Amino acid sequence: MISQINSQQQAEALRQIISALVRNVRIATATVRTSQYETLDLLDSHQALSIADLARLRGVKHQSMRLVINELELQGLVLRQKSEQDARAQVIVLSDQAREQLAAARQQRAAWLAQRIDEALDEQARDDLQKGIAALRKLL
Repeated sequence: MISQINSQQQAEALRQIISALVRNVRIATATVRTSQYETLDLLDSHQALSIADLARLRGVKHQSMRLVINELELQGLVLRQKSEQDARAQVIVLSDQAREQLAAARQQRAAWLAQRIDEALDEQARDDLQKGIAALRKLL
């Protein structure tokens, strides 16, 4: 019975279903996460970060992050700029090409999810989904 499930069990069920959903969306849309994509995603949400900040946020060593940034720079996905706070320091920012790639991947994942919603959910399930989305927003 649902009312007898404790918050720890709900948390684990939620973690499992969200992980599976994200994994399935990425596989179905061929937008699988990589260390490069995660770095681009961080830059998109933070605008400009130093290599040290990126390494800290991703939980990797500075040297590893520097290698990722060097590769992204070679691909034209990131740029180095002088920091506004410290003229001696550099920050990493997204290129327009990276922003376009991120937007395209997000749109592709959203379109796949919309199709699955249309195919798999009836009106009641869609109402339940909307309530679930509202509840998830409260967790943030």
